[in-house]
Amino acid sequence: MKTKVVRSKIYHGPLNLALEEDLLKKCDKDTVILYLWQNDKTIVIGRHQNPYKECDVKKMEAEGVNLVRRKSGGGAVYQDRGNLNFTFISSKENHDITRQYKVVLKALEGYGIHGEVSGRNDLTVDGRKFSGNAFMNHKDFQCHHGTLLMDVDLEALPKYLTPSLLKIRAKGVDSVKSRVVNLRSLNETITTKDLSSKIVEAFKEEYHFTGEIEEIDSDNVSPEVLQEAKAYENWTWNYGNTPSFDIALEEKFPWGVFELDLSTKNGIINGASVNTDCILKEDFYPLTQDLVGTPLTAAEMEKVLSKSLTNPEIVRDLGSFVRDQL
Repeated sequence: MKTKVVRSKIYHGPLNLALEEDLLKKCDKDTVILYLWQNDKTIVIGRHQNPYKECDVKKMEAEGVNLVRRKSGGGAVYQDRGNLNFTFISSKENHDITRQYKVVLKALEGYGIHGEVSGRNDLTVDGRKFSGNAFMNHKDFQCHHGTLLMDVDLEALPKYLTPSLLKIRAKGVDSVKSRVVNLRSLNETITTKDLSSKIVEAFKEEYHFTGEIEEIDSDNVSPEVLQEAKAYENWTWNYGNTPSFDIALEEKFPWGVFELDLSTKNGIINGASVNTDCILKEDFYPLTQDLVGTPLTAAEMEKVLSKSLTNPEIVRDLGSFVRDQL
């Protein structure tokens, strides 16, 4: 069995996920790859999740928190540089989740931390979760990736991983809320660099790795990875792949109560209805028709409001409301 260790010095979610996918697609049948990587402030959602239901999209955009959808299942996670991601890639024949978890847990033992596997997807210590894991396949190859909460801003979890107060009726996979713990609260000597090194040492011991670590940064990332990263940055992938869901936007204005019910599929509005006791002269029927086919974004909906409605007060109020909600 051959082994390979790759460490990313890039902190951009789409690029790191693109690099992971490139390693998965190019992995040799007799090779096991360990890939270590980190992201700047990012919410990473599972393949079958609804970002509007999982997180406060509006707050994230305002405060510079990125959103990216991965190709594996599982729940939404918040990541910053206090989190270290690990990935194991191999043929299905060489995929051994017990050995893979052993590498991570062995590294933590060097800090006197004795974690354990909880179910199939979590690593915990004293019942508190410090690692969530997910899996995906590509042909005859398997990818297992996980997080390690080392010194993550725990206040950001409830801040961003809480949806805004929209009335959403949705299908899809919801995240499971767990009690979490930062590893550094268990041993304050832990640093990202040292933890990464300990994982590599444990990988050497378990898989007999003898080569050099391949470091990836902005100067040597391949054109193929750069191209694939564009797909991970695409609105259609991150939002358009959202499972079908209905959403109700409701607000009280000086001119009346306004409720807009929307049905969506693949991030596109495919049905709309208005219920209002508006006292101003306005025909809302054209709005319900013109919204069909519009992406569920504030900017696109504002264009439709300006086109479909005639009263400037209503256009102004609804435009501001949509920006606040979406």
